[in-house]
Amino acid sequence: MQRSKLEICNEILWTLASHGPMKLTQLTTKTELSKTRLERHMRLLKKRNLVERQRLGAGEIFYVATERGLKILKIMGPIMKEARRIQAIQF
Repeated sequence: MQRSKLEICNEILWTLASHGPMKLTQLTTKTELSKTRLERHMRLLKKRNLVERQRLGAGEIFYVATERGLKILKIMGPIMKEARRIQAIQF
């Protein structure tokens, strides 16, 4: 089943919130998205101030969820969980 844009953005935020700062390559592995598809979603999340880039260590770029992103995730998490339950119901 294909994931919606909302589901993917929620998963990216959840991954960053639960694992901390991550490189783009780590995020592609965790979210099972291609680099191109992940970059497209990251641009949207950055534009909305839900994630940000940070240079850590030897100047490597990591991504983190912003405070705004964590607040949105806290609201969206239960909604997404219920939506999955509803979607799973067989008529």
